Amino acid sequence: MKDFFVYRTALRPTLPSIITVCLLLALAVPARAAKNARVQIGFVGTQPVNGSTGTPLSFQNVLLNIVAIRINSHVGAGPNSAGWQKIPAPPGVGGSSSNAELQIDLLSSQNIPQLFNTAGVRVDNYKVVQLQLDQSNPGSLIPTCPASPPADGCIVYPLQLNNPNGIEYSNPGNTVVLSTKTNTLVSFVMQVSVMINKIPTGPGGAYTATLSIAPVTNPSTGTITGQVNVAMGTGTGTSTTGKLRKLSVTAEPIGTNIATATAPINNGGSNCPPSPGGCFTLTLPAAGPPPPSSMPFGTLYDLAVSGGAVTYAAARLPPLDPGASISVPTFKVTGNQTLGNITGTVSDGCAAGKTIAGATLDLLMPPNGSTDTSLCMSPATVDQCVTVASANTDNAGNFPLPGTVSTPAAFANVPTLAKKTDSYAMEVTAPGYDPLFVQAIPGSGSNKKGGGTCSVNGGVFGTCNLLMQTGYITGSIPIIPPNPGQTTLVQVFAEDHNTNNIESALPMPKMIGSNPNNTDVTFTLNVPPSIPVGFFDLFASTIDFYQGVVDPYQGHSIVAISHVPAPAACATVTAPTPTDPTQVITCVGHGSITGTVSNPNLGSSVVLEKIDPDPPPMDDTDEVQITNSLVQNQPPNPNASSNYGFCAPADTYQVQEFQLPSPTQSETPIAAASPSPVPDSFATVVIPPPPTAGGPSPTPTPAIKCPTNCSYPGGGCPGICNNVVQGLPPSPTIIMETPAARPTL
Repeated sequence: MKDFFVYRTALRPTLPSIITVCLLLALAVPARAAKNARVQIGFVGTQPVNGSTGTPLSFQNVLLNIVAIRINSHVGAGPNSAGWQKIPAPPGVGGSSSNAELQIDLLSSQNIPQLFNTAGVRVDNYKVVQLQLDQSNPGSLIPTCPASPPADGCIVYPLQLNNPNGIEYSNPGNTVVLSTKTNTLVSFVMQVSVMINKIPTGPGGAYTATLSIAPVTNPSTGTITGQVNVAMGTGTGTSTTGKLRKLSVTAEPIGTNIATATAPINNGGSNCPPSPGGCFTLTLPAAGPPPPSSMPFGTLYDLAVSGGAVTYAAARLPPLDPGASISVPTFKVTGNQTLGNITGTVSDGCAAGKTIAGATLDLLMPPNGSTDTSLCMSPATVDQCVTVASANTDNAGNFPLPGTVSTPAAFANVPTLAKKTDSYAMEVTAPGYDPLFVQAIPGSGSNKKGGGTCSVNGGVFGTCNLLMQTGYITGSIPIIPPNPGQTTLVQVFAEDHNTNNIESALPMPKMIGSNPNNTDVTFTLNVPPSIPVGFFDLFASTIDFYQGVVDPYQGHSIVAISHVPAPAACATVTAPTPTDPTQVITCVGHGSITGTVSNPNLGSSVVLEKIDPDPPPMDDTDEVQITNSLVQNQPPNPNASSNYGFCAPADTYQVQEFQLPSPTQSETPIAAASPSPVPDSFATVVIPPPPTAGGPSPTPTPAIKCPTNCSYPGGGCPGICNNVVQGLPPSPTIIMETPAARPTL
């Protein structure tokens, strides 16, 4: 299923992703007996400012490598004091348990908080909060292009901290900052501010900055509460592995299997039924101005109940607004289930013996008490279902990946069904392949050969060795070979026509050497043959180096090919070879496009597009979407700027605002994918090519190497990094239309 949150984005492997989605693993850190309170940490970013003038500075990314948050009840506690309580980066997401760290982008978290992690702490009144970064690599910054030298823009600069005493916050008068209670979740969102003290004088130098943190008194979060009632079943309450996942509720952005937050089920208390079962509280990011705004927006979530040897349950919620609370109807599940497992392999149905690594398998169920599982077995209606368990394939195509000691794999804890003929609905997805819908029955085997049975398209149940269908697009793209002794890495992407929905990319970039006969990049892409639109857009970009390090924003031109027909299953379609002189991969240096959007809301984004100069005659939408940018720091944030920004090769582009319809307040959407971004105002923008592309540096500037692998050893440069400013006019307010017959909570 496709991602749908506040924005829909395509995450580019070679272009930095615009939105970072963090998993909040509430059970990542086991709570010791004395640690019976829970603290959830989130971050909000701000635009960096010049320490001397206080004026904002323009960056493409501001990245921090966060190791942990520590809290203490004593102001002035030493670094090794026993009183520190730690909320670490979630292992498995940010690395192994011993060295986990999570990277966040402060610019992408200016509008709504980015969650970090939840952990158990002692019940106490805490007076100091400390932010811990990676000591050897605290972070990095990527500035947009300056108007003049000495520093280049759109390349990575290391961050050097100017906080000799650490990054801490305490209230004036040393009053309590954070108070915890037994069996209670406390959400603590902090704002991280960056003051630049020293700007590097040339490429490779470090930005010296002072970081500060402060609590956000009115964060853009909302609360979801509810109960889980467990009736006793007649099963064994055990699994084939002997390990049980804890009973919990997981919140997922609507229509996805991405865990935003997980809460345990706590029993007892005046407002909560005794065991079995209990209550839960989730504090989640919520898009929109804080109350009492008359223009709410809201974020859409699904909930999934799993673990504890109980049956699955799911709910779809109405929009969650900042400061609001949604009380979910009681989940009624049955406990003492006998747990089975689902294991198998996922392979390519068009290439014998080729397994598929990284495929995702989701067990689905309709939400809010519906029992119509047929909705989960059709591409047209699958968005009406919720993921209750998920697995992935390993490098050999086997699933599931192993779990941990405390959290076994979800597919190793699947409740068996009442009737032997009953089955779960399962969707299998992988880049470049058609989604596969499967009926699955968990089994009792303890190895890859005994884990349940599966049926595809109503066929006979057998081992879960699944075949996925694909097609192929082949083609050739002109390229100017790199300088002697150098190589150029080229990546090719396929996306649904007239969208930024990436369907496929080359598994490995193509390497082009300096041989003068290397004038074309030949490629073959796996693509899903049954996409609804029936056509793909292709674009090719490069992975460049600057001073021996991978440069996130390439200095070679991007080639765009629109409206390529989708192939039939296992068949091949040849994409047209570009013939226009501008459709050649060549060294052009790069620059940036920055600007503002007038009167945006939290459904606004800006897309960078390149026009195919030679589209097929039937193509009336010849713009190919390359990447997109959040509209940053929107109202009601202080000093709202409503900025957007791109780093891209020198070329002619179109920047277009897209507007996501606002969810209808207090109504629960049926399908996750029904609201789509609507194109609005646009402008044509030219990042000017350098004065002497491929030649010596322009005078009178000194020899400065450009951020591209086309630089000459002697310092020759395609040109200084340019920035172009382009504003976009306001958009009309768009409200999501909703059917009259719609379930509500």
